[in-house]
Amino acid sequence: MKVLWLLPLLLLQLAAVDCQLQCNAATSLRQKRIVIRSPVAGQLSMLDRCQYAVDAWSSQVCQVRIDMERLELPQPRLNATSQLLECVDFLQVQRFQLCGRNNGQHLYVQLQRGQTLKLHFSLGSHSTQSTWHLTLTQLECPPNTLAMAKQQPSHVPTVRTLLPFLSSFLPRTIFGGSSGNPGPAAQLFQTLSAPSAADLELLAPLGCDQYYRSSTGGIASFNFAGGIYMPNMRYAICVAGAANMEISYNLDHFSLSKSSNNVLGPGYDEDCHSTVKTMGRATDYLLIANSYMANSPALQPTYYCGNQLAGSKIIARPPFVIHFSSDAQTNASETGFQLTYTVRQSQL
Repeated sequence: MKVLWLLPLLLLQLAAVDCQLQCNAATSLRQKRIVIRSPVAGQLSMLDRCQYAVDAWSSQVCQVRIDMERLELPQPRLNATSQLLECVDFLQVQRFQLCGRNNGQHLYVQLQRGQTLKLHFSLGSHSTQSTWHLTLTQLECPPNTLAMAKQQPSHVPTVRTLLPFLSSFLPRTIFGGSSGNPGPAAQLFQTLSAPSAADLELLAPLGCDQYYRSSTGGIASFNFAGGIYMPNMRYAICVAGAANMEISYNLDHFSLSKSSNNVLGPGYDEDCHSTVKTMGRATDYLLIANSYMANSPALQPTYYCGNQLAGSKIIARPPFVIHFSSDAQTNASETGFQLTYTVRQSQL
């Protein structure tokens, strides 16, 4: 019976191990936390691509959080033929294609049951300056909230892979209880196979591509350090909050295109997003619902674009979600946004 006391410690230690996945490995890796690092410069310059495959740690995995401790790839370039900004080297994760400098950013991706997560680095420029260090954390949902729990066969184990292995070393008598109730070992396995409190804390709300859990923090557009954001990007940024809270966004830098780019100044609503889709019309914006300008509460836009908003403060009510959208066009004014936020008790 002493082995039962060791099981929680053993499983927690194994879950905490960061396993490193190698570039272009012949097999996928199944582990709670995985570290992905770029090959050394000598090997990197000889590669056209670098691929990684990650299998679900358990059948309850529904999200993977990707922390970009370091992600530096060549800056996007303007295609002379199409006049569109394109990534020469890039990281492709599901619908996201990233290039440039994205150190400190993070991303949440959804996983269906039995799905393998694939990360693809395209390295056409053979740059020796490219480098990456990503940490992938698999997050488990409670069974009754798993959107991907469809009745379909799957190779994913129903509990973490170590548990069946350990059960073979335990006496059969401790698995069965009286009156059909599970025995102590079965109860222990049920507890260990349930999502941890840490997972529940980290899980992003449905539809959120980035999720900030602290009451204060900073948010910036992808490749903000590179001085330009990518075209054709659409993603949602969420901040944790409650119904009795409000959030203030302090805009440290803000420069997006707007429909009248020849006119300097901020843009709101129709300047940023037309109700009728029009080819060639600039439609880059931050969408912040239930918001207003702190220095002018009567001004209550939903869409924000243009420039000269740096130094402004925006107040918003829950849910705290920012939608960023960029069109296919690019110009020199599209340097992106950087802001700090504070979640506080509602002042209303």
